[in-house]
Amino acid sequence: MPNRLWAWVFLAAMLAAPAFALTTKSIAEGLTAADVATTVTGPGATLSNIKITGSDKSVGTFSEGGLGITSGIILSSGNVATAVGPNDESGAGEGLGTPGDAQLNTIISPNTTNDAAILEFDVVTATPLFSISYVFASEEYREYVDSEFNDVFAFFVDGKNIALTPGSSDPVSINTINHLRNTSLYRDNETGEGTEFDGFTVPMIATAIVEPNVTHHIKIAIADAGDDILDSAVFIEQGGISGTTAPILIPPRLLAAEVGQTLDVAVPIYFVFDTIPFTLTASGVPGATVTFSDVYTLDGQQYVNMKIVLGSESQSGAHTLTIRSATADAERFATTLLVVDCEPPSLLGIGQPGNQTVTRGSTATFTVQPEGSGPFSYQWYVGFAGMTNSPVTGATGRQFTTPAVNDLTAYWVRITNACGSFDSLTTLAIPH
Repeated sequence: MPNRLWAWVFLAAMLAAPAFALTTKSIAEGLTAADVATTVTGPGATLSNIKITGSDKSVGTFSEGGLGITSGIILSSGNVATAVGPNDESGAGEGLGTPGDAQLNTIISPNTTNDAAILEFDVVTATPLFSISYVFASEEYREYVDSEFNDVFAFFVDGKNIALTPGSSDPVSINTINHLRNTSLYRDNETGEGTEFDGFTVPMIATAIVEPNVTHHIKIAIADAGDDILDSAVFIEQGGISGTTAPILIPPRLLAAEVGQTLDVAVPIYFVFDTIPFTLTASGVPGATVTFSDVYTLDGQQYVNMKIVLGSESQSGAHTLTIRSATADAERFATTLLVVDCEPPSLLGIGQPGNQTVTRGSTATFTVQPEGSGPFSYQWYVGFAGMTNSPVTGATGRQFTTPAVNDLTAYWVRITNACGSFDSLTTLAIPH
C-alpha cells in the first residue's frame, strides 16, 4: 500500500440533539487508561500501548450533554468536570499548570499552547480505513474567534493531522469552525443546559487511508492557545475509533414534497470498497417507500440515487428521514428533514416585527412569528425590505436584538423554509 495519506472530515449529523445534562468521570476520579481505550475502541480496530499525557483531571469519560453523541471519552485543556452544564458562566475554565504540545504549536505558530491533554496508542485496522467520530467544543466561542486564543486540537496518524475542516487543509479550531465561517458545522450554546461550553461542532468524522493489518501510531491532542484559562475539549464517541466502516452518505439537509409525489435525489456516498458488501435502508416517513440505486460515479464523485415515493397514506408534516448504511460489522446513519405538503413561510399582521422606540444608546429587540411549514431559517438585514447588501452577522434567529440605537435605523428579516422564503416589512429602531 502506498505511504500516501488522505484525510476527510465529514458531517455526521446535521440536526441538533436534545440537551441532556452532561456527566463526566476523570482519571483523577478512578478511571484508568485501559478504561479509556475500551470506551473508544470500535469495530475493526485493535488498540495497544495506551499512553496518556497531561493532568489526571483533563481526560475522562462522558455521557449525554446534547452534543449529538451520547457517550465516549473527553480530552480537555482544563478539568473535564468544568464541561458539565448548564452554561451559566461566560468564561469557565481552569489553568492546570501543565505544558503544551510541540506538534500543536506548529499548527498555530507563532502562538504556543498550554495545558495539553494527549492520548496516544498504536492501532491495527481490519481495512484500509481509519476513522474517529468526534465533537470539538470550547469556552472561547464566540468572543475569541479570530484572536490569538485559538484553542486547537489534532488527530495525528503516523505524524499527520487528519482533523481538518471539510474541503481544506485547515485544522479544526476556534478560528476555522464558528459562527462566521463553516457555520453549518457549528452550534451555539450560549444559553444551553447540556454543557458549560459556549459552542461546539456538529458530530464529525475524521478519516485516513492506511495500510491494514499493520501497526500505526495515533496521537490525539488538545491544548489552550495563548493562555491557560478558558477551556476547550474534544469528545470522542463511544466505539468511535474504528478500523472499518459502512459507507457514509451526505444527503441534503431539507427536502420538500407533496403526497403522491416521487422524489429522486442524488446522494453523495463515500468509502465504498469492492470487497466489502453493504446495504442501504431508510425509515422515519410514514407511508413512504424509499429505495436506493447501485453506486455510480459522476465527475469523480460517487453517488447513489435515493427514490422516495410518497403514497396516498403519507402524512403531512416535517419528518426526519434516517438513512442507514450497514456492513457485516459496522453501520452509519445520516438524516435529512422531509417536509410533506410544504407551505412557504409568511407573516401575518401580528407576526410582523413592529417599530421600537428606545432610549438613545439602548438596544431594541424585534421578534417575528412566521406561519407555514417549519423548520425556518432567518437572516436579519440593515436597511429597507429587500435590500440584502447589509446582513447582520450572527442575526439568524426569530428574535433579534440590535446594537445600541443612536440613530434611526431600519431593519428587516428574510424567513426561509424548505419550499420558499418570505421578506418581512421594514421595521424601525427609533431613539429618543
